[in-house]
Amino acid sequence: REYIKIRNMAAVRDRRIWPGWDDKVLADWNGLMIAALAKASRAFGQPHWLELAGDAFAFVREHMTGEDGRLRHAWRQGTLKHRATLDDYANMIRAALALHEATGEDAYLDQARGWTEIVDRHYWDADNGGYFFTADDAADLILRAKQANDNAVPAGNATMLANLARLWLLTGDDAFRRRAEAQRAAFAGELQRNFFPLTSFLNAADLFERALQVVIAAAPGEADADALADAAWSASQPNLVLHYAGGGRPLPTLHPAYGKGKVAGKAAAYVCRGQTCSLPIADAATLKDALNEQA
Repeated sequence: REYIKIRNMAAVRDRRIWPGWDDKVLADWNGLMIAALAKASRAFGQPHWLELAGDAFAFVREHMTGEDGRLRHAWRQGTLKHRATLDDYANMIRAALALHEATGEDAYLDQARGWTEIVDRHYWDADNGGYFFTADDAADLILRAKQANDNAVPAGNATMLANLARLWLLTGDDAFRRRAEAQRAAFAGELQRNFFPLTSFLNAADLFERALQVVIAAAPGEADADALADAAWSASQPNLVLHYAGGGRPLPTLHPAYGKGKVAGKAAAYVCRGQTCSLPIADAATLKDALNEQA
């Protein structure tokens, strides 16, 4: 009887005009999903998820970039719409960094740096710090908004603070550290007024101050290196930043693990916080235990 009732309701509903099908591809939402897939693939040992993340990233990079080399917000059936917002760039930079750490491929890091240069050129508030939501050449705007409050998704300014922190740690380029400090200072006063919507910003500030870096002295793809990386990803460390330092991938000269290498020909991991690093760890289980002990 209940089945018949539901079937009759469905028949009535089917006579109505169906809602439109929203099949747009959005750069910001894809960036969120790509970063999640990249990290989850390593944490749960699901390589297919990493493939999906790479494919989605390639689509946004190749099909959602205008002739001027800048991202667009939306794509549908081959048509691009609207200049990218801060959220589009922030989330795609985050995705590029997540893929770089998950795969060790430098092309993703290079892309993150390139997009960050565009954000700094067109979105940065030179007078007061922080990033505007819209570019300096966006048309028909009465006022350019700028805020760090989370809404349904993390705030673009919060995501950019985390991106800048990771770029500084991964590249050693002090310009990223200086910009991150300016970014943090631009919104520091918001905490005194209302800290509840600033969760992502607070998390990003914590990453900037207390990142837990794992340096693997080997190249990605080497069996012992990948075992150490898997152990690092499986530990519950939201501030984890992972480097591969091998196969022609030197660390920045000022990095605390600079010059450290393999032990007896085997890949070794170094756990670093601030300017202090652990002794070399060559066993995956020992590395995971060491990370889980970190407060």
